Amino acid sequence: MTVQIAVKLDDSLAEQVKAAAADAGTNLSEWVRTALQHQASLAKAMRARAEEDARGSAYTDEQEAALTIARRRRAIAALDEQ
Repeated sequence: MTVQIAVKLDDSLAEQVKAAAADAGTNLSEWVRTALQHQASLAKAMRARAEEDARGSAYTDEQEAALTIARRRRAIAALDEQ
């Protein structure tokens, strides 16, 4: 299912977004879709990080290393979705 959403932008931001889409070699809809997917992935990674941090620092060295690796993977995945 596809949902159409209207977004109001001031003239300056609209021009910046159009130029960014053109620089990326894509149309405005695709560029915005990609930017939104990136922001959603980033927000998800940040929520997961906050949940992990809220649990406290009662991790063993091995658990802390595993968390660091998982965080790095999520960050790389978020950047790869751009």
